[in-house]
Amino acid sequence: MKDDTEILIPAMMTQTFDLLADPVTIVNKHSRIIHANPALARLCNVPGNSFLNGKEYEEVQSKLFEDEESRNHWKEQDKKILDNPSIQLRMLEIHPGSTESPFICTKMPLFNGQRECVGSVHHIKYLEVFRPNDFVRGRLPGSLLLNRPGDIFNERECEIIFLKLQGMTNRNIADVLYRSSRTIENSMQRMYNKAGVNHLDEFIDYCEKRDFHRYLPQKFLVKKRLGFDTSDDADYYLD
Repeated sequence: MKDDTEILIPAMMTQTFDLLADPVTIVNKHSRIIHANPALARLCNVPGNSFLNGKEYEEVQSKLFEDEESRNHWKEQDKKILDNPSIQLRMLEIHPGSTESPFICTKMPLFNGQRECVGSVHHIKYLEVFRPNDFVRGRLPGSLLLNRPGDIFNERECEIIFLKLQGMTNRNIADVLYRSSRTIENSMQRMYNKAGVNHLDEFIDYCEKRDFHRYLPQKFLVKKRLGFDTSDDADYYLD
């Protein structure tokens, strides 16, 4: 494998990334930022991407990069991509006091001309609390709620609702919350009974009408990251 100093990113790629509204960064195998677009600079609250390019995570002067535990997790993710370049990783990142809203970071392998993995590309999307059919219904995206919008569902049930509305299966939710699949299934049935519905689509509609789809449970308000890859047998985890 070539040394990282030989990694040259085509200007057409960096110029395209720089036009994107979503934050994007290219990182080498030592977690050194090769290129960050202006949107990432705004996320990090630094004057420009020159304050990010060429720096390792611990060298970035941004509140988002101050926490050592977070930096170590990010490096572990980068290494996982290098060790298994057939996967992508997605992380739900929540950093109170460092960013205005949660975001989802997708990490994918960066290959050279010989199909060798020499780093990773990170694409960030701010967490959206709407589904495509919201536009059909004429609704705009809303902000996340930090206070439970009602008492019909308790906090533990709201944790399940939050993950279920992100498209997770009962098994995946069980893995994230360290509960059994049977417990999640029973909880879902109790919530169906409370809502007076029989199907998931009806339950989602019930939650949306009462703003439960916008509620971010307290469990996820501390610095946590929800990770999952894109394979069919993906493992989900909450650090």
